[in-house]
Amino acid sequence: MEKKFLKDFWNKRSGWTFGLCLMGVLVIGSIVAVDKIQQEEKGEPETVMEQAYLEGENDGLDPEAVNDTLLSELDEETFVTDEENDITVSADGTASGESGSMISEEADVYNTDAENVSAGSGEITESSEKNPGDDIAEAASANVISESDLLAANVAFDTEASTLLWPAAGTILIDYSMDGSVYFPTLNQYKYNPALIIGSDTGNQVVASARGIVENIQTNEETGLTMTVNIGNGYRLTYGQLKEAAVQEGELVEAGEVLAYISEPTRYYIKEGSNLFFEMTRDGEPVDPVLYLE
Repeated sequence: MEKKFLKDFWNKRSGWTFGLCLMGVLVIGSIVAVDKIQQEEKGEPETVMEQAYLEGENDGLDPEAVNDTLLSELDEETFVTDEENDITVSADGTASGESGSMISEEADVYNTDAENVSAGSGEITESSEKNPGDDIAEAASANVISESDLLAANVAFDTEASTLLWPAAGTILIDYSMDGSVYFPTLNQYKYNPALIIGSDTGNQVVASARGIVENIQTNEETGLTMTVNIGNGYRLTYGQLKEAAVQEGELVEAGEVLAYISEPTRYYIKEGSNLFFEMTRDGEPVDPVLYLE
């Protein structure tokens, strides 16, 4: 009798306990669902990155400024961690975790160049059109003017028919010499000379010896302000010891056009005096300019 009573009591208690547990689960699930719906209606951010970008937008900041702030305040190697969703975004923009790919795509959007994003809207706009001649100017600065560019500009030095104008008034101080060494007074030594050293007064004009495209203008310790003009078919003319360049990289110049002026000599040519360094090359190898000078 006593065993039957205990068995009936246990069965009734188990059903009562199970019912309470089921009711608790339903109540907790309802609370979580309602809370999630309220968050979605309020537009509350679910991650640290979303919170930061929303706060930045409310303060009138563009995405790039928000991105810079995040990077400066957080750790260099890992700047965003969402432990709930197992997501980590590293400083280089990559993400790890279950939703890492989505975060990486979002980071790419916020790292978009500010010039290509409409202010306040976040919409990506088309880049501005290039001006005519930009491609040639960019190629010139990178020393990669193509043969097609040269042909389009009718630049093609012909060794059979073409000649070179004298680039500056003056006389040859040190002749071209790649077969034997010649004496350089300032350096007080003999060495090979891949160019003509033409003595000329400071301020004299330096003109283009042939039609070509200005490929490079730079400052060299030995030859000072130095300009290279591509005259086609692998030939280039280099003018050194210049000042006050009258042309720009990428510019088409005609034979006889003023390129620059003779400058004071660099410390490598003090005893030689003011001069023009004039070099001719074909496919990078020195050529004697005297062979083509008028």
